[in-house]
Amino acid sequence: MSSRRIAPSLGVLLCAAALVSGASAKAPHPKHLAPLAYAATRPAIGAHAVPRAHAAPRTRAATAPRAHASIIGGTAAQLGSFPSLAYVIDIQGSYAYQCSATVVAPSLVLTAGHCAENTKTGVRFKPSGFRIVTGAVDPLTPGATVSRVLGVIVYPGFARKLDEGDAALLVLANPVAAPPVALATASETRRLKAGSQATMAGWGLTSFAQRLPTETLQSADTVVQGRSWCALNAPPFSAKGEICGIAPPSYATGACSGDSGGPLLAQPPGGGAQIQIGIAVHVYGQCSTHRPSVFVKVSAIASWIHTWIVAYRSSPVSPTPAPSPPPTPTSPVPLS
Repeated sequence: MSSRRIAPSLGVLLCAAALVSGASAKAPHPKHLAPLAYAATRPAIGAHAVPRAHAAPRTRAATAPRAHASIIGGTAAQLGSFPSLAYVIDIQGSYAYQCSATVVAPSLVLTAGHCAENTKTGVRFKPSGFRIVTGAVDPLTPGATVSRVLGVIVYPGFARKLDEGDAALLVLANPVAAPPVALATASETRRLKAGSQATMAGWGLTSFAQRLPTETLQSADTVVQGRSWCALNAPPFSAKGEICGIAPPSYATGACSGDSGGPLLAQPPGGGAQIQIGIAVHVYGQCSTHRPSVFVKVSAIASWIHTWIVAYRSSPVSPTPAPSPPPTPTSPVPLS
């Protein structure tokens, strides 16, 4: 099945917002929330819908991760500024779920695990429901590439109740032209110090109260924090597998509902182009910018990612990819 391109005549959907069923007002411990949900009522990409109105985020206890992430306090990205970003829509019945992702190989995109499976049951979402948009900062831009998905690969170390290892790969039906993002190595992560500047990017809410969608990719700066600070302020926090960030002294930027799976990018210690060091997974309160945003540490799962990159480089994409999972990688030394 070939990649498809969005036609210039596609209309903007202005659907009524709808809540995802099963939300809980109180949670005894952090649990996954569904990616940003929309009412999907009109065809837009192929036979599927790109909804344009947000559902209200699910409610949670104030001390637990509140939402699976977009960008607050950011600015609209210019075309070409984040060429490896990918917009993810998953159509499930009358709802569409939005996430963000990065291209890591011509036929693979990296996103959050909770964007790829039901975290209560562990059942992977059907590949046929996904559409992946690359080559645009607005997914309805004429000429943007829209790809179908043939396979869903969830990280085998995904600890769903704790949000650790919250990562997945989506296998595209055909290679895309978007350049793969450079992934942080364990060595680069060890050398990245607390206080390092980093950049978040993704689609979705720019404030907790927002009800209309953010149509353009947003980015914002944050500051990487040390593992002790994160353990105290972002519980439950895995120093081996996660990174947290917050932006003092202004505390003006952070993540919110809508861009789960989006990247945390930083300049490597030796200089050069930005590399992906994290995958957005959750935040706290009502997308409070005074609380940290939490990311899966890319270097902790890098060997797993590279195993699949090599696998799909050496063999053609199969309509039903179902190889055995590669071994779980060894986690690098945590940030200090």
